[in-house]
Order: sequence, then C-alpha cells, then structure tokens
Amino acid sequence: MTRTLKLALVLVAALAAALTLSACDAGTGGKQAGTPAASQENTTTQTTTTAATKEATTKANATKKQTSATAGQAGSGLGGEQAPNFAVTTLDGKQFNLKDERGKVVALYFMAGWCGSCIPETQSWSKLYPAYKDKGLDLLVISVDPNDTPQTIEKFRQAGKIRPLPWAIDKTGDVSRSLDIQALDSTVIIDREGRIAYHDSAPTPYGTLESKIKEVL
Repeated sequence: MTRTLKLALVLVAALAAALTLSACDAGTGGKQAGTPAASQENTTTQTTTTAATKEATTKANATKKQTSATAGQAGSGLGGEQAPNFAVTTLDGKQFNLKDERGKVVALYFMAGWCGSCIPETQSWSKLYPAYKDKGLDLLVISVDPNDTPQTIEKFRQAGKIRPLPWAIDKTGDVSRSLDIQALDSTVIIDREGRIAYHDSAPTPYGTLESKIKEVL
C-alpha cells in the first residue's frame, strides 16, 4: 500500500470519528433541551391542579355557609314576630288564652295521641315544665288531631309514663293554622312580650329545649 493511500485512509477514519462525535453531541443536547420543557409541563400541571383544588375548596366553603344559614332559619322559624292570640279549652276544663299569658314564657308543643315519636319530647316537657314553672314558664301540650279525646291522650300519657301536664285538643285547627304548624313534634316558644322566640318542626332534644327556655326566661 502506497504512502498516499495510507494517508487517505487515516483521513477518512478521522473524518468518520468526527462525524460520530458530532452526532452524539447533538443527541445529548436534544435530551438536555427537552428537560426544561418537561419541567415546565409538570409545573403547569401542578399550577392547574392547585387552582382547581382552591376553586373546589371555595365552593365547598360557600356551600357550608349556605347550609348553616338554612339550618339557622329552620330553627328560628317565625322568630321575632308577635304571636297571634288564641283561646282553647284544656282537658281539665280551663280556658287557655294566650293574651292572658303576657309576662310569662309560654311553650307550646304540638303532637297527636297516636304519635309514638312524640313521646320523647313530651317526656322532656314533663321534666322541664316543673323545673322552670316557678321561674315563669307556662306550657300547653296541644293535640292537632281533632279525633283525639281525653281518653286517647290519657293512653298516650300512660304509654310514655308522662306526668299530668296542661293539655288541649285543637278541634278546629285554628291554633295550628295561626302558628303555621306544618308537622307533628313542633315546638313554639313565646317570650314574655308575646313574641315568637323559637319555632321548629321536628323532634328536639332535651338540651336544646332547655337552652331555648333559658334564653328567654
């Protein structure tokens, strides 16, 4: 092999090596260039996720506040309004006239003689009435069922082992309508000035009833 041919082969080998190294550098550069793009993509995804989470949290808090406000309205009912006057004859033959109760706190509890779920709250009133009577509390338990009789009320009382309480039957439905009673187990508490301080339409625990009474006594 001539010297010239050897030199040519060496040059070709060197050129090939140079081309290979250039290609490797280009590949490495491409990967390094791709890393910031991936990082930017991850950052964008995290930012989007954080924004979505923040929005969901804001909506949840708003819903919670709205629910709390609705619950408060359910508990207050006709709160603050002057209670409409009514008169009804109690089971012991006495006349209960709301206007004559001014200066006292009056609790009205609406039930029916056949309402088994009304027994627990009636039992609560059976304890609360004697405990707060001397402090200015008056109570009237009212059956909203015109078909109730003193006998059906007595059976209800005995079934729940409830002490004798002031009781009446709303034969005409006038009392219930005047106070917007929509359900059994409803309680209305009227303050000393004759205003409705509390109005509910569901079974109420003893502790809640006592708390409401203490607020207005």
